Amino acid sequence: MTDKTLIADTHDIFNAFIVNGLHRHYSIYCQFPFNEDIVNQHSYGDNFDIEFNDGHRHHQ
Repeated sequence: MTDKTLIADTHDIFNAFIVNGLHRHYSIYCQFPFNEDIVNQHSYGDNFDIEFNDGHRHHQ
């Protein structure tokens, strides 16, 4: 994973990052709180790091 972090300020941008596989190469910081429904919509694979503005971190 690179040192750069992608910023998702909306759920649509977060979804676009995941659909395009960017979570495999970059950390993602979401400018919204953790939402289990949004996170469970996707399959992430082995290597990802997603942090939400409420401090929740979803990673493997």
